Order: sequence, then structure tokens, then C-alpha cells
Amino acid sequence: MQEFDYIVVGGGPGGCVVASRLSEDASVSVALLESGPDRRGLLGSNLAVGTLALGPRKTTSNYALETVPDPGLNGRRDFHALGRGLGGGAAINTAMYMRGHHADYDEWAALGNPGWGYADVLPYFKRAENKQTHRDEFHGNAGPVWVEDLRTDNPYHAIVKQACAEAGLPYCPDFNGAEQEGYNTTQVTMKNGARHHTGAAYILPHLGVRKNLQLLVETTCTRILFEGKRAVGVEVMHQGQRRELRARREVIVSSGGLLSAKLLQLSGVGNGRELQALGIPVVHDRPAVGQNLQDHIDVVLGYHIPGDPNLLGISPTAIGAIYKAVKRYKAERRGMGATNFAELTGFMKLTPGSPRSEIQYEFVIALAMDHGRKLIPQHGMSAHVLLLRPKSRGTVKLASNNFLDDPLVDFQYLSHPDDLATLVEGTKRTAAIFSTPTFKRLIKRDLVTAHCKTDDDWAEFCRNVGGTNYHPVGSCRMGSGEDSVVDATLRVHGMQSLRIVDSSIFPKIMGGNTMAPTIMVGEKAADMIRHGS
Repeated sequence: MQEFDYIVVGGGPGGCVVASRLSEDASVSVALLESGPDRRGLLGSNLAVGTLALGPRKTTSNYALETVPDPGLNGRRDFHALGRGLGGGAAINTAMYMRGHHADYDEWAALGNPGWGYADVLPYFKRAENKQTHRDEFHGNAGPVWVEDLRTDNPYHAIVKQACAEAGLPYCPDFNGAEQEGYNTTQVTMKNGARHHTGAAYILPHLGVRKNLQLLVETTCTRILFEGKRAVGVEVMHQGQRRELRARREVIVSSGGLLSAKLLQLSGVGNGRELQALGIPVVHDRPAVGQNLQDHIDVVLGYHIPGDPNLLGISPTAIGAIYKAVKRYKAERRGMGATNFAELTGFMKLTPGSPRSEIQYEFVIALAMDHGRKLIPQHGMSAHVLLLRPKSRGTVKLASNNFLDDPLVDFQYLSHPDDLATLVEGTKRTAAIFSTPTFKRLIKRDLVTAHCKTDDDWAEFCRNVGGTNYHPVGSCRMGSGEDSVVDATLRVHGMQSLRIVDSSIFPKIMGGNTMAPTIMVGEKAADMIRHGS
């Protein structure tokens, strides 16, 4: 048995940040537990290779969950890539750095979470950020997280921007600045063309330097240990051996939007009736655990653009292009080898009076369908269409009392009727970008939506291909009512010395990718803990 002041369970964006920041105080000891590997080497540093190798399948670096059959998806199970290892999802995702809209956080505060408005959280975004291209009141330039514009120099940046302008969409100079609406090249957590996940930013530089920070990889937390209502440690499995680690001050759960709820339930914190049915002793009856699950449902469009070496494909043209890309990347850390695939993105308002964009669109320089598991052997471009503020809500529940079993994940996509109508409209408008003169000169064939003539056709398409954009949040929501799990200081209601620091605490999903907001939560949580909140 070992003792630490703080035990952080989960090495994703929230866990890496809070563990690193707490260990800045040499008088406290911090253990960061991660079930996966430490992710050093080529797959950890080269975003393109790592994403292709680790994203589409179950590995030691990807939980690769499946949802339960979903009526909103015409009864399909959806594949859900979920990062495992130091950096969590930040080490296998497309590294898009997006904070969301200012009003998203003001809404969090208005829901009964003081201290979480945009003015409150902006300093923590800035503290984390080392932004390379913007120096203004919205950005930090000295933080651990390197944020740069893509270094691919792909001519399709100009092509896509021209098409968006022809479609009447506005240009956005900075998605994380004064206004979010519009299109531009993606901002990414990359450093000189290499992936810069939160493990690389917050943990690896300090290992062996801060003697009070210990990283335990390939160590799975099976349950939280309690004395009454107080968290006093965790039980873990490492190399087939069961161990106990004790926490003198706090256990901090940072296992993400799906697995934090799973760990609480395995530990006896959740819906008492459901836990008893699985033979789990109830420590605290809190039915809100695992409720309020939200995600950005995503549909993918695909267009064949023949033989273009600036677009990834499987062809004789590609062989020469890849050879040149590898050579250039080794020499300059630029070019196709520095791609994150989703090289351009944008935010779309569906009506002039919309206060915030309802849709995000992402342009991918390859025909990657079905979560990258289906690569069409042609050159072309795909486009993701995301519903930013879904009204549908799902659940995370235990399949059994065995920690090795995947949870039952039920997003209940499109269960609210407004969601389908909004997604259909956004998908049609995104598809219209590919009908502009610029794209008409290039595209040979619409591969997936040529048959869509009516709104009913588009709705059926959305149900047949829709799925996750890997942004699960809300299953341990922050708030003050019975429908919440943590309070505004991220302490679990009704418990002592137990806190949650990850995307599961988001009361409502923000309009954008969720990595940057989770980093912010880690920064703010560390500040609250250090100041006794």
C-alpha cells in the first residue's frame, strides 16, 4: 500500500492538467493513474500516423466502445473511439483546439454554477495556452499547451475557403476569439508539426524532476475506497495484481465523459436500486450519476476528386505523394505528414437571429467514412456535419459489476424531434458548399448523398450514417439540484474528499470540440483545490 496526498484517476486532458498543477507544490504528493500506456514514440508524436493506427480499432490505446442499439440511428450500434493512455483522447484525436462560444459558459453559470461564466473561465484558457499566431486579450502565449495553425501548406485551404465564400458563409479570423461564426483553417494542439497532447504538455517534462509526482501507467482503477462517505483511496489492478493506494486529502476522478460515471457506479455511488440489482453495495444513492449524457451527433459527406495528390487516397498518384510527404516531414516538419486530416472547419448559424451557431462543419482531406474504418480507395474529400447543441439526452450504465466489462452507453441520438430537423438543415447547407463553382470544377461524383432529393431523404440519410464525433459529456453534471452529481467546486454531492475533473461535469455541451474546455476545467479545478474550495 502506498499513500499520496492526491490520487488522480485518469491521464486524459483533465487528469494530466490537475495532477501537474497540484504537483507544483513540492509539499504535496500526487499520483496519476492511467490504465493505458505512456504513449511515447512515433504513434504518440506523429498525429497522422497515430490517428490512422489507433483511432479506428480497439488497441491498448483505444477502448473502442460500442453503444447499445439506438432507435435514432435506425437500430444501429455506433462505434465510439475512446482514448486510453497518457493524454487520453488528446493523444488519438485530430487535435482540434476549440473552446466553444462565450455564451456557452455564461449558460453554465446561469444554470446555478457560480464562477463558470466566460469571464471566469477565460483566464484558465489563457493560462493553459501557448498560442503561436494570436497575441491579444483572448489568448495566452506562455502556457504548457502549444497551439499552432496547421503546417501542411495544402492548397485545398484556399480552395475550401473560396468555396465557403461562394456559398455565402462568413470568414472567421479566430474561432477562439471575439466571434466564432465562420470558416477558417483549424487550430491544433501541435508543436512544430507534431502532436502535443496533454501528457506531453503537462506530465512528461516533470517526470523524474518533481519527486512528488508519480505516474502509474497500465494501472486500472477498479473502485474508489470509502470510509463512510469519505473517499480514502482506490483499488487498482497492475500486472494482474490487486493493490490499494491511499489518499490523505482527495481522490480526483478524471476518467472522462463515459468512464467517470462507470467508476462511480462500480464504487457504489449512483442509482441505489440499479447498483443493488448488480450486487454492488450502495455507498451513496445518487441517481443522477450516468444521466444527462450528451454528444455532438455527426454525419459524413463524401466527394470523389480524382487523382489529386493533395488529397489522401489509394492510387499510383498517392505512392509518390506519400514518399514526398514523408521526406518533407522529416526535413521540415511540414507538409502532408503534419496533417490532422480535418484541416478546415467552420460554424454555421441557420437563421439570421440565431445567437449561436447550431452547426459545425469539418473538411477532411480524405474519403474516411464510418470513423475511419472504411477508407474509400479514391482521392476525394469528406465533410463532417455536427449538431452543436443537441436536446437529446442519454445514459451511461453498468453492464455488470465487473470492472473489465464495457459500460452500456446509450446516447439516444435524435430522440428529441428538434435535433433531426436541425441536423437535416445543417447537412443540406454543408452539402451546398460542394455545389459551388469552385468545387463543381473538381468533383466527379457525390458518393453518399446524390439520392437525397427531399427532407425525408436527408433525414433517413442522417439516421443511417449518423454517429459520434467523440465528445461525450455531462454524465456527472455540475449543478445544485438532485439532477446533478458535482457542485460548482466539482465535489461530488453528499461525499467528502471526492472530486470529478473532466468533461463529464459539463452541464451542457458547448458549441465546439471538447478537449480545450476539459483542459480549462483541469486548470480551474487545480486552482480551487489549492485555495481550499
